[in-house]
Amino acid sequence: MDLVHKAHRLLLRGIAPLLLIVSLPLAAFAVPLAAAQHGYYVNTFSSNFTGHTVDMNRTQNRGYKWYLFDLFGRDSNPAGVRINSDGSVTLLGDYTGAVGELASMTPYHDTNAWVGQAFGGGMYVEAVMSYYPAQVTATHIGRRYPYPSFWSLPMEGNVFLGADHWPGQPPGYVHNVEVDFFEADYPTAPTRYGVGIHDWYGIKGITCPPGLCKVSPPPPAVTPPPAGTNFTQYHTYGFLWVPATPTTKGHIDAYFDGHHAYTYPWTQYTNQAPTPVGKTWAFGRLDQQHMFFILGTGVGERFNIKSVNVWQRNAYSNLKN
Repeated sequence: MDLVHKAHRLLLRGIAPLLLIVSLPLAAFAVPLAAAQHGYYVNTFSSNFTGHTVDMNRTQNRGYKWYLFDLFGRDSNPAGVRINSDGSVTLLGDYTGAVGELASMTPYHDTNAWVGQAFGGGMYVEAVMSYYPAQVTATHIGRRYPYPSFWSLPMEGNVFLGADHWPGQPPGYVHNVEVDFFEADYPTAPTRYGVGIHDWYGIKGITCPPGLCKVSPPPPAVTPPPAGTNFTQYHTYGFLWVPATPTTKGHIDAYFDGHHAYTYPWTQYTNQAPTPVGKTWAFGRLDQQHMFFILGTGVGERFNIKSVNVWQRNAYSNLKN
């Protein structure tokens, strides 16, 4: 029995020896229940937002937790990122057309090289955030992305060019999964928010013009938070990713302030041929990917993030540079 399990059991019985308590890292007692239930006890990423954790000057040096979003030919404007004295960050939106303002990694332009961190093999990620639904309603109706959001894309295809090719398919036929941990994408229903997973595939502009083909889970949507919830105050948004195995289903689950709000399962994906439409293994491509985080919002839609933490079994499946 590992040290964390042993400490919890002994503490519940009221007989934990002092030596065991002292030797156990204090962070172990802060492991969220959803993470602990799946053996995700190791805190592999922990960040607030300061000059030491956010690369505001685009140095692209190692050691930062967050970098200004520089992808898809768009470099986000640092004027839209305000680091606060309490260790939180306020995102103010961006006029450049970038789809995010901060990311957990940044590529070096026109290369497969990068710096930062991406996550693989399953995880529980938890962010403490606040936003202003009235601002979203006032500024976002009739517009598309962006809005207050915490989401992720795979390194495969977005940084490691060509690594999202679907085996056995023609050149240019890609396959990757996007995961959206939180999106304030209901401007006319401010007491709701979205969680998403999207299976993208095909040859861009050909298989499903004008872009790629996409499969998304059917309703029901995320269970709305309790009536009267004040989103301008900080709340905890949790997201669980458990990979599939040959004998067990994989799944994602969303949590709001520790309460379960959404789930979606899949069976193991082993490079089956297209299409994922109607297949139980749709979204299983996620289990082969390494996901980097993105934080962003729309202009006039202020978004505050206090902290982001990740728990996993270990960091062996992660990428860090």
